[in-house]
Parts: sequence; structure tokens; C-alpha cells
Amino acid sequence: MHVILATMGTDGDVFPHIGLGSVLRDRGHRVTLAAPEPYRASALALRLEFHPLVTAAEVGRMLADPDLWHPLRSGRMMARWGGPMIPRHYELLTGLVRDKGCVLVANPGVLAARLVQEKLGCPTASLLLQPGLLPSTTAPPEMTGGLTIPPWLPKPLRHLYWWGVDAAAYLLVARDLNRVRSGLGLPRVGRVFRWWLSPDVVIGLFPPWYAAPQPDWPARLRLAGFGRFDGDTRPIPADVRAFCQDGPPPLVFTLGTGMTHAAGFFRTAAAVCNALGSRGLLLTKYPELIPTPLPPSIRHCRFAPFRQLLPLCTAVVHHGGIGTTAAALEAGCPQVILPLAWDQPDNAARVTRLGVGLSLGPRQRTGAHLARALTRLMTTDVRARCRTLATRVGEENGLEVAARWVEELAG
Repeated sequence: MHVILATMGTDGDVFPHIGLGSVLRDRGHRVTLAAPEPYRASALALRLEFHPLVTAAEVGRMLADPDLWHPLRSGRMMARWGGPMIPRHYELLTGLVRDKGCVLVANPGVLAARLVQEKLGCPTASLLLQPGLLPSTTAPPEMTGGLTIPPWLPKPLRHLYWWGVDAAAYLLVARDLNRVRSGLGLPRVGRVFRWWLSPDVVIGLFPPWYAAPQPDWPARLRLAGFGRFDGDTRPIPADVRAFCQDGPPPLVFTLGTGMTHAAGFFRTAAAVCNALGSRGLLLTKYPELIPTPLPPSIRHCRFAPFRQLLPLCTAVVHHGGIGTTAAALEAGCPQVILPLAWDQPDNAARVTRLGVGLSLGPRQRTGAHLARALTRLMTTDVRARCRTLATRVGEENGLEVAARWVEELAG
């Protein structure tokens, strides 16, 4: 079997596909990753074939745009960036699935994958990393920019809300999508967010205790559990491990691998550590964001596998990406989440309801707010709940389950 994994985005979007590819490769299948160029080395290190969906320069332009993390303008920005790429992605994926026995596994945002499925009949699985992308009237996800459906809103009006969301998607991306569909002899698509999930199978890479299945979720959705893979099989850097173990466990601060506009966040993080008398680890690929000089009790790290790092830490302050959220749950590490856009507010709300973290709104990002939130989490009860959930995460291996379902799809 030849499995083509197609995804866009940053580490949290790409690493689960690489992890699934590694599992499928170990099960004896040929695996090709179609992803942003910066992930070529990670794919090849795990003996996966690689084809770039976007160049490193295109990724750089995406990350440099501050609208990427704006609660309202982010969708328009990504549609403007990615919409013109649909024909190119379709051409690439069409070439990859020509072999007999191919299966396509794609991030829903790679719209060309659904075109390939429709036009060529290639068996396709949508790999859904987070429940916040599922439109629901019974349990609406938490949305950015104050757009969450209020609990008192009658059900008919909730349906109208999702019609409005689809109308916005139509205005943003359907023009580019339908232009390609017309050239392929396919009918126009109206409700993009009803179409973009595969009719074959949707694999949710999260467990039902994190997001309970809803009656209006797609019937073809199956929940595998969290994808436990950090993108790097190397051990945590020795100097970082030594720092974490040479004193009280540090606080970790990160806004994800795609955030290039976080200098103010890291200045606040250093101030919080000083105010609490805590040690701190500032995690970012972009050293120019780090304030200098740092005291000996605070240090910067470019990258460390979360599942190795977080068990050595007392708490993590982050943006609410599903990868960081799941790793913290697995490590039993309390979380303070500062959601920005996309699925982050929904993940923050779920962590808060589980009693293992807190979410701070846009006007609660000062050092005083962060210090109070961290103090509230440093209790025996919160740590006990974190340990309980960590045990549940450790019982599941979402990538192994997902790999079996991909094999079933091929069969």
C-alpha cells in the first residue's frame, strides 16, 4: 500500500502526519509526505518520501503576516495565501496517487485532496486533529473574536449561524476552489465546511473524553485518540534537561512554532518568573524575540520535544494549539492558555472544563494576570486531576489506531 499524507501548517499540524507516516512505514507500507518544504529533513529521517506542497519562502511569508493570529482576519489572510495554490496542489497529488493501491490521508485544509478523491476516486481519509473545526448545534465549539454561539440561542438560530459561517467561507475561498472544479468538470461547491471532510472516513486524532461525540457530527467520524508524536525522536538536549533538574521545576512559556511576533509575551514571561520567584524556560525558534540579558534562573531553548520536556516542568503557558495541549495533558502538566485564533479558544475551554488549566482572554495577558493564574493552578487538587488525565492519555495510542483504519480504507 502507498499512503500519501498531505498537510499544511506548522509543527502542530505537520508532526501528527509525520508520526502517522512513521507508524505506517513500520507496518511495511510505502509512505509519502506532501507538506511544507521545511519538513523535508524530518520526513527523510524517518524514511518517508517527500514532496513539497509549499516552499520555505511561502511559509516565511505566511508566518510574517501578523493577521495569521488575528481572531477575525486570520481566515481571510489564509484564504488569500492558500487559495491560489489549489491548482498546484491538485497537480502534485494527482501525480502521487497514480499508482495502484494508493490511499490519501489529508488535513481538511488541503482542499486539493478532496478534488483528487472526487475526480480520481482515490480512497481518502481526512485527519482531523482538533474538535474545534467541527460545526455543531448541540455542542458548538468555542470560536474566536467573540463569535461563540451563546448557550441560550434557540436551535433554529444555531443552524442559521452555521449557514453564516459557510457563507463567509464561500466568499473567502470558494471562488478559487470552484474555478478549479469547473476546469475538472465537477459541480460547484457551496458549503465548503460541509464538503471539505472526506465521505470515506474522518479520523479524529483526539479521544472522546476530550470531546464527546455529538449527534450532528459526521457519521463517518471515528475518534482514535491523541497522536503522541513530537516530530523528533532525539532525546531532549542535555543542557536543557540539566537546567530543568538542577533546581525547582521551571515554568515553560511558548506561543507555538509559528509565532514570530511574541517579543512582548516573552518579556512578560520573564517578569512573571521574577515576580513568582520561579525558574523559567522560554521556548521559541526565534531567538530575536527573547529579552536580553536573561538571569541564570531563566533560559531560552529553540526546541525540545514536549513529551520529554513537560514532565520536568511545573506548568506551561501556551497558545492552545492542539499539539501542545495534548502533550501537556499527557505529561500531567497544568496549563495556562492564551488563545489567539483558529481552534485555540476551543482547546482552552476544554482544558478549563477538565479542571487542569485556565484560559486568559485578550485583556488578561499582563504579568499580574499570568502570575495569579499560575498561582491558582499550583494546588494539590489541580495536580491530582492532571495526573488522572495523564494516565488516561497514556492508555491510548491514536497513531496506531489511525494506522489500522487507514489500512482498512485501503482494503
